Amino acid sequence: MKSSADLDKTGIVKEVTDRFTQLVAAINQKDIAAWEKYYSKNEFVSAVAGGVFFATRSDWVQAITSNFSMRDSQQLKVREVKVFPLAPDTALLTSQNRVDMQLKNGQATISTHVYTMIWKKGKSGWQIIHSHESWVNEPARK
Repeated sequence: MKSSADLDKTGIVKEVTDRFTQLVAAINQKDIAAWEKYYSKNEFVSAVAGGVFFATRSDWVQAITSNFSMRDSQQLKVREVKVFPLAPDTALLTSQNRVDMQLKNGQATISTHVYTMIWKKGKSGWQIIHSHESWVNEPARK
């Protein structure tokens, strides 16, 4: 029989995993309005992508808006996701993903992409307060 603490952890894992799945859907649709609602407006700490640090939410949203605008399509496929509850309202998420991307300039890339995110539960549900993402492009196929 599971203890109440285990049940809480199970619930946190499910809730955060479900929110991440919704975030991935927004990414795949290149829907900036849907994507940005997963990032906290009140408790945003920072974001790091490809070695670039974003100290404000607005700078982060502007950068992703620009990135999405350069893409014809993108398909992020989750290979692995792990959620580690840190407190009743805080969780760490790590994921490994494959991204197939077609840029408007005709360039296509396939990459292995990883996230490390801190999620915090507030009145609006689970939202990201810190995000780090890195990727490595896979060799071009000939």
